[in-house]
Amino acid sequence: MPSQVQLVRDLWRAHETGGLDAFFAIAGEDVVWQPFVTGNHVFRGSAELREALAALAERGIRYEPVLHDLEQHDNVVLVHGVLRVSDNGRVDETPLHWAYHFRDGRLQRQSTHASREEALEALSALRLLSDATFSLAEDLAGDGEHVIRLRGELDIESAPDLERVLLRSRPAGERVVLDLAELKFMDSTGLRVLLRARAAADHDRWEIGLRNVPPTIRRLFDMTGVHAALPAETS
Repeated sequence: MPSQVQLVRDLWRAHETGGLDAFFAIAGEDVVWQPFVTGNHVFRGSAELREALAALAERGIRYEPVLHDLEQHDNVVLVHGVLRVSDNGRVDETPLHWAYHFRDGRLQRQSTHASREEALEALSALRLLSDATFSLAEDLAGDGEHVIRLRGELDIESAPDLERVLLRSRPAGERVVLDLAELKFMDSTGLRVLLRARAAADHDRWEIGLRNVPPTIRRLFDMTGVHAALPAETS
């Protein structure tokens, strides 16, 4: 099996010689992308990124990444290079650092950084949070209450796992409680999943509530107004 560094080299070579189709054929369809050329917007899946790049091409924007060097840090391959962007004749060159994150030998996520130091700081933060890997557990209480316990980080990578559980078909009258006692972090993607679940519960006439909301998550709810749609149980 090729090393992670070799896989990244193959990705870049495929893009250079065969274009996007060859690139995505190696990368796969379930990768989370954060490319500089789209303003560091996050795309959940290669299909979304294809559409965004096609839209740029229609506007006359072309790009050429140039690889200078690679280094590996555990399950992350850091690529140093330059991105040349041509916008209807005007050409800009930006030094960039691309981080390719692997899990179980497969590319999982790509992020872009303005400097090597910024990239290494991000990788250090990820290592510190390695014990916060997202997981969920479901329990059916004696009174029929369906409890879903969340642990770790609810973000763009893990939110689909919760969404699949929350938005499956449920009988009218069922009560679902999200226990957040062990949740360490939540971003806007997690918030959107909760609000979609709220809308589904209203439409299909089941209930959803929150329990044991940590202070950091409660502050996020206060700032965004989510607590109005999903009030938490009081101790």
